[in-house]
Amino acid sequence: MRFTDNIAAAIRANDLPAYQRERYPAIQEGELVQFVDEDFSGVDFDQFVMGFFMFENCNLDGAKHIYGQPIYFTNSSVRNVDFRGVKAIIEAEGCDFRGMKYDEETQFVYGSGELAARSRFMNCRLDDEAQKFLMRQGVDIISYDKQVKL
Repeated sequence: MRFTDNIAAAIRANDLPAYQRERYPAIQEGELVQFVDEDFSGVDFDQFVMGFFMFENCNLDGAKHIYGQPIYFTNSSVRNVDFRGVKAIIEAEGCDFRGMKYDEETQFVYGSGELAARSRFMNCRLDDEAQKFLMRQGVDIISYDKQVKL
């Protein structure tokens, strides 16, 4: 059993006290919390600030209230995720983000110019409309051999 199994179970149960007991003091704020091969489909992350969360080979389909910075996704399914009203810096590689929901309050870039903190999607599957939305915000979208950036 991995250490993060109990943290993941507490999140899936939407049990903040259990989450806090399992996470602290073992993993402090600002330290990486890594989940591997976990199923978070349909989970509401509203009460769990996700900064420094890393998801590898995870299923987050239909999840909502994913927010914080930075959040890392690698080879994960993040389909139909609800990012409406969310502010997040995401580093994603090899993930499927098709069907994601967003609105005018959704932010994936903090600040402006050269000093802006930008989300980056590398070799990810995105709907055309979502890709245009992300590009308008200045998100880095890197596909195979080409980089698209506004």
